[in-house]
Amino acid sequence: MAASGRKTGRIFILLAILLIVITAGAYLWFRMQQQKAATPPAESVPPAVSYETVAIVISSQSISRGSVITSDKVTTIDYPKDKIVEGTTFFNNVEDVVGKRAKYDLDPQVPLTASLILDTAGSIPSFQIPPGMAAIPIPVTKLSTVSFATQPGDHVMVVACLNIVDIDQQFQTLLPNYTAAITAPGFVEGMPQQLSLGIAAGGAASQQGRVELDANLNEAVYVVPSEAQRPRIVCQTVVQDAIVLRLGDFPLAEEVVATPAPENAQQENAEPTPAPATPDNLTLVVSPQDVVLLNYLIEANIKMTVALRSAGDTQTISTDAVTIQFVLDQKNIPLPVKLPYGILPSADVLAPAAEGTPQ
Repeated sequence: MAASGRKTGRIFILLAILLIVITAGAYLWFRMQQQKAATPPAESVPPAVSYETVAIVISSQSISRGSVITSDKVTTIDYPKDKIVEGTTFFNNVEDVVGKRAKYDLDPQVPLTASLILDTAGSIPSFQIPPGMAAIPIPVTKLSTVSFATQPGDHVMVVACLNIVDIDQQFQTLLPNYTAAITAPGFVEGMPQQLSLGIAAGGAASQQGRVELDANLNEAVYVVPSEAQRPRIVCQTVVQDAIVLRLGDFPLAEEVVATPAPENAQQENAEPTPAPATPDNLTLVVSPQDVVLLNYLIEANIKMTVALRSAGDTQTISTDAVTIQFVLDQKNIPLPVKLPYGILPSADVLAPAAEGTPQ
């Protein structure tokens, strides 16, 4: 019995030692896993790659369309040679672009290519005219140009009003014609023989009239005009869509920035800055045919009015010519009936309201 008890005790001791070893091993394995999870993976360092670069010219500041490129507006940077698209021609030296003009508005950091630069000289406004178009100025006033609201780039329409009159087709003069008394050559008793034809015109007092039958007297009477011929007004759109290039005169030279005066300078004798001149012309970009049309209207002293269109609206506009008959018909204005009574005082012209008087 004693030997059996000792044998059982040794088994329990071996099992306890084995359990301790297994527990210690499990603890060590668990700790190693925690340390692996806490340790960040080593960053992979990409292999160093060497690029072959080439110097290219870029804009160092904004360059407006048509302006001359100067050395302070451009610079050079190193650009990967393998990133250059085949067929693209970059400038490599600043001297290659200095003195040339920008074909478009350029933002800073734009690589300059041959398609963005112009070698030809010319005025800056000429670069703002699309191909196939032309520019022409027209005379304007405050009321004929939307109170000077039009600015470069706006789209406008031009309306012309004509005074139509009747003229003698052969004389090409305003009707009615003047009449004249004719003395035929011949022999008069007691007077020398007349060898020439005599014509005496009565001038404005002898305007040609017409014969009408008077309903009261039942007699023919000769009727002459009481005043000069009244022109008939007609207005119509002559240019549907034009682009404003400039309101007023173009500068004759580059604008010079005035040097500011010192703060301690005396301002008592300083002359006041003159007010800007009121513009009297508006330069429009139109088709070549409309250039000829507008030139004819200017030479014919035809009144033109510019109407401002909505921003971005370039659709074709169709309008009807307006005459007095159009106004009466379209706006439903009746002809006043001739009544046996009227109002006093009579007014032949509608006068505007007096200044300060509400209308």
